[in-house]
Amino acid sequence: MVTTLNNPHLPSSPERHKLLVEWNATASDYPRDLCIHQLFEQEAARRPQAIAVRFGDEQMSYQELNRRANQMAHRLRELGVGPETLVSTLVERSLEMAVALLGILKAGGAFVPLDVSYPAPRLAFMAADTQSPVVVAEEAVLQRLADRTWLPVRVVTLDSGAADIGRQSCENPENLTHAGSLAYVMYTSGSTGTPKGVMVPHRAVVRLVKNTNYLHFGEDEVFLQFSPISFDASTLEIWGALLNGGCLAVAAPGSQSLEAIGAAIARHGVTTAWLTSGLFNLMIEQRPQDLRPLRQLLAGGDALSVVHVRKALENLPHCRLVNGYGPTEGTTFTCCHTIRHEDAQATAIPLGRPIANTQVYVLDENREPVAIREAGELCVGGDGLARGYLHQPELTAERFIANPFSNDPTSKLYRTGDRVRYRGDGTIEFLGRIDDQVKISGYRVEPGEIESVMRQHPEVKDAAVVARQNGAGAKKLLAYVVPRNGHYSAQQLQAYLEQKLPAYMLPSALVRMDALPLSPNGKLDRNALPELGEGSQPLQETARPGRSELEEQIAGVWQKVLGLKEVNLDDNFFDLGGDSLQLLEAHAQLQAGISPEIQVADLFEYSTIRALAHKLAGKAKKDFRAAQRRADQQQAAWARLKENRNQGAR
Repeated sequence: MVTTLNNPHLPSSPERHKLLVEWNATASDYPRDLCIHQLFEQEAARRPQAIAVRFGDEQMSYQELNRRANQMAHRLRELGVGPETLVSTLVERSLEMAVALLGILKAGGAFVPLDVSYPAPRLAFMAADTQSPVVVAEEAVLQRLADRTWLPVRVVTLDSGAADIGRQSCENPENLTHAGSLAYVMYTSGSTGTPKGVMVPHRAVVRLVKNTNYLHFGEDEVFLQFSPISFDASTLEIWGALLNGGCLAVAAPGSQSLEAIGAAIARHGVTTAWLTSGLFNLMIEQRPQDLRPLRQLLAGGDALSVVHVRKALENLPHCRLVNGYGPTEGTTFTCCHTIRHEDAQATAIPLGRPIANTQVYVLDENREPVAIREAGELCVGGDGLARGYLHQPELTAERFIANPFSNDPTSKLYRTGDRVRYRGDGTIEFLGRIDDQVKISGYRVEPGEIESVMRQHPEVKDAAVVARQNGAGAKKLLAYVVPRNGHYSAQQLQAYLEQKLPAYMLPSALVRMDALPLSPNGKLDRNALPELGEGSQPLQETARPGRSELEEQIAGVWQKVLGLKEVNLDDNFFDLGGDSLQLLEAHAQLQAGISPEIQVADLFEYSTIRALAHKLAGKAKKDFRAAQRRADQQQAAWARLKENRNQGAR
């Protein structure tokens, strides 16, 4: 649902010229007619021995990466991969990840990054939607799939299939694609109940990282690759390094502690990193010193906290801090803003101006520009635009509209749905959404998709989902449920949603309702939905049984991180609404307050207070016994030494 914007005063002619022409004069000379892999091949020829990728103790030169990607490309062509062939990937962050992505592009195909943590039905939908004839995978990732029935017949494994790949030619394959060919398809949440695949061409990626104005790119930069490759921030990380002769420092797969992130920055000499706004806040709160080696730090995915920005500027005086904004349909970044000290004194950090070879327009409901300081919908044009949505022509036509400000009849604008306004200095300020879409942990979430899945459950008559801030200030999804026959099982519904939706789309609480509130025109009134606790029945009922001192300490951390007044000893951290970002925050606080040796993996494995306390108490006993044994052994050694000395004296 899109609400009608207020009809502001139209700008005067001089102001209109400024809005349409002056503030959109972003053209720069960049290799817009070359593909991603062609630019990488140029770098491999220019600096063959330079390190392209680092991962743990391993590294790979540009020459070696190019050679192995070529072998992968030739193998894929044997299997029928060519221009516009969509090749799914099931790989985690590693050296092999870079080989896989480049190999697919060199073969002429486009990669479709799949996340093994997604529920099987979601993976099956993506596989069917893309009709991928081939999947490139790692054996260890395949082993974690509970259901493989959706996999295509042809699976190329990077490790167990290395012999077949290694027999291929090391020479660059003939290029079969052009700058307008697809480079990847990345899925985002869809309001109709299913995810939608965003089709991004080579030119859009090249425009992001070549001869642009929001960051420095070059062979002296080391980019941290921390984002999942199914998240479009990875586009900046991977190709920002590899298309400019820089080094890609790949973080270990899985959830990493804040300490591990800092260690990766120090170990690999990282100079440029991108963090979601939530992770940025955590690092600035807990470990700002770990970010000091950076020369460039981008943060985004949601509105930045002015308080944390202020602290970052104080703690990172030699680092360029950039607010990065952009939808997946605009290829990672549309607007960027280098943050200044005066920005941290305001109430909000601006989105900034359009980056090179990008145009933005703030339009009213008639698609006319609004005046400076008036609110409108942000519409995006330029070389960063996606081609549209895979197999969804109607949705593509609705969101990708004809560009009324271009003489090119093929030029398009993407309607972001973001409500913004121009400031007097030409920077853009975010005001909210004109629809119901929200950002959770940097991911775009359409509540309508969650609602559609919930209504498919036999016990659910109707449902509504909204984002609310909890007591800790974190944005969480709340689901309001109208049971079909007056009752439902919260646990069964939760288990059902876990089978259908990725973790970041799961509601943190389910609230029972007799009926959903409606506006006078008969539509859902989301603003009238009660806050959690206003006569509602949350998923978790809490009580306070007797606790040990250690259990009390852990409970205190959980309550603070999750914004809850009380938690049970046997409540699961994730069932209470905890996400991976809050897990990192809890881990940092537990390390500081209880034991520095607590691992992030411990919190995943022992996800209740009772289990974690038992684990830590058992470890403490083992540590005590080990220390006692060392003391006993040392005492015995001293006794033997003393005895030997006495015998020598006699």
